[in-house]
Amino acid sequence: MSTIAVSQVCFKKAFPPVLSRFIGRFMPNQIDTVHLTRLGTSDLYVSRVGLGCWPMSGISSLGITDELSIATIHAALDHGVNFFDTAYSYGYNGRSDRVLGQALRTNRDRAVIAHKVGSHWDEKKQRVVDGRPETLFSQAQECLSRLGMDHVDVMYLHTPDPLVPIEESANAIAEICKRGWARYAAVSNVNLEQATRFAAVCPVVAIQPYFNLFQQEAVRELLPFVFPNNISLVCYWVLMKGLLSGRLKRDHVFDPADRRLSYPIFQGEAWQRAQNVLDKLRHLANELDYTVAQLVVAWSLTQPGISVALLGAKRPEQIAESVQAMHIKLDAEVIEQINAFL
Repeated sequence: MSTIAVSQVCFKKAFPPVLSRFIGRFMPNQIDTVHLTRLGTSDLYVSRVGLGCWPMSGISSLGITDELSIATIHAALDHGVNFFDTAYSYGYNGRSDRVLGQALRTNRDRAVIAHKVGSHWDEKKQRVVDGRPETLFSQAQECLSRLGMDHVDVMYLHTPDPLVPIEESANAIAEICKRGWARYAAVSNVNLEQATRFAAVCPVVAIQPYFNLFQQEAVRELLPFVFPNNISLVCYWVLMKGLLSGRLKRDHVFDPADRRLSYPIFQGEAWQRAQNVLDKLRHLANELDYTVAQLVVAWSLTQPGISVALLGAKRPEQIAESVQAMHIKLDAEVIEQINAFL
């Protein structure tokens, strides 16, 4: 899980020829230096900021177009992102998969693709968790068809199914890898016990929990397991659905259709407490000449065990801004200052 800073001009000195060529595939010509981290024990080296494709599904984000999503994916590539995270349920009809596949049609060799199966939307547009092996096999095949690819790099179980023993789902993910539909296995949204049971059946290179300045408990619980087993933590909600970007001011008026209103932190007293922290973050970010998003992501990447911060983006300029956090080195005093804001 160690992070490495890799310069294009020193590939041959830093890595064996085979690995050098592998990493070189993901190095955009426009960038001199990219920060990469090894995903668990795999041979995958991924950018420490990954692009989460949930906003591109159009389910919870407003003003989404496929054209804008494709432009955002291309901007991510151009700014050093090589890690893309999607799922079978990112869209009522696979919208995220289809957009990602279209955007990477001529760029597949520059991307590491992580996919999640085990969740879908029913005819009433209600989310259904289904971890049965037959469902996981079916969804894995369909996602490859949507993407227009013969395999993905990492396949996650999206979330444990309370009606299916997690060992059965783990066996199915292992079989998906055995069949060549994915190169490596991973699991998402698990607690310590579930992670242990899953990995006993199907070794994983990554676990995907939620994590942000306000919600650190899931990562803390997993640390005793991931460290000795060399498993990467790939975290979502790092900017808490845009709240920690700093752009949503205290007096922000949400569109009634904005699904963020269903989260307690976007309402009432919790909203005011969050804004109190954000006021301090805005002041500190201004002093350091960073944006709030850059400061928060950079801080997140200093936290123990966290290999990758997944960031959702709807527009090219959003990912272009946030990805700069990969190149920010915060000193210990700043890190402690942010810790003390809570």
